[in-house]
Amino acid sequence: MRSLYTSLSRPRKNWLPWEFLSFFVFLTLVMDQTSFAAKGSAPVYEDPFDIGSGGASLTRASQAGMMFSNPALIPYGPGFHRWAGNESTLIVGKDSVEFAKSMKSGGADSSAAGTTKMIETVLKTPIHAGALNNFAYINRVFGFSTFSRSEVDLSAKKFGDTGLPAVRFRAESYSGVGVSLASMALTRFASVGVTGKYLYASEPDLAIDLTDTEKIKSLQSPTGIKSLVSMNTGIGYDAGMLLFFQGSSNDLRLAFKADDLGGTKLKGKADLKLLKQVYSLGLGYTIHTGTDAIVFTLDYRDIKKAYQEELFKRVRMGTKILIRRHLGLGLGYYDGWPSYAVELDAFIIRLTAAIYTREFGAKPGIDPRTVYALGFTMGM
Repeated sequence: MRSLYTSLSRPRKNWLPWEFLSFFVFLTLVMDQTSFAAKGSAPVYEDPFDIGSGGASLTRASQAGMMFSNPALIPYGPGFHRWAGNESTLIVGKDSVEFAKSMKSGGADSSAAGTTKMIETVLKTPIHAGALNNFAYINRVFGFSTFSRSEVDLSAKKFGDTGLPAVRFRAESYSGVGVSLASMALTRFASVGVTGKYLYASEPDLAIDLTDTEKIKSLQSPTGIKSLVSMNTGIGYDAGMLLFFQGSSNDLRLAFKADDLGGTKLKGKADLKLLKQVYSLGLGYTIHTGTDAIVFTLDYRDIKKAYQEELFKRVRMGTKILIRRHLGLGLGYYDGWPSYAVELDAFIIRLTAAIYTREFGAKPGIDPRTVYALGFTMGM
């Protein structure tokens, strides 16, 4: 077993395979309680169908997602009631599925060869997983939501920045309460809305050499664990405006939104201290009948580059096809990659599936994660 590690990096003599595996599992379990990658220009919560449809949700968002995508969407729709229900979504990376399959096919081989295969698979295969949940009530002037969104991304390399095996541990976790108010008081062609958010937030990002036993021991201590799972708290506000020009068979929507007005300051022991103010523009065009619709959407997020993201991460675009109000199909452009979504709305039960890619690199194709999302919603 020692010869395996010598061939990889010449680690310290007291570093053993089982220690590596136990630490890898330790990181995974810890991050399952928190989450992944910097927030950037995206809202704190997005509906999975909207993400799979390209993530352009400023002019049209699904159910509770409208409170965080653009609260000015709330007044539009038939009747007074908009939505009441709970949505739960499981997220898993394609590589994580392949990793699980390889481990299962390898069986419980405790030999040196089996251990070697397992570790080499870990070093080559990033793990990405997470979960979303949202309980909300929304009418045409008011919305209330309790939400949580957490994702974890864990990757390893045989040769890190120091030439030794290294693990990169990124997470993003947001949860809290949102309250929205919206109005069409000025004109029926325009609406305004604001969402207040009380947040618990954390975005740990660590890179550790697998031979750095002192660092690993410090993370396994109670103080180290606390530093990973600590959540900062703060109160922030989003404001949005929507211009809606409706015709008999087509509609045009223009949106403007400001996330985290004045900057949302966070207090606590975690490293994340500020969510920056972001301005975004949206354009939507819909062709519709009484029951069917084709929706084209385009968002230009963070127009002042507060988060210094590249253009491919700030542009969202997509198409939604809504059939008889019960079947939805989505196709889009998300993080420089194609995305897909489907939803089945069976009255009080809604099923959603989406496939999209999160790009961690500076350009599409540098460090992507293909993600599967499966959601179950109950409400009306």
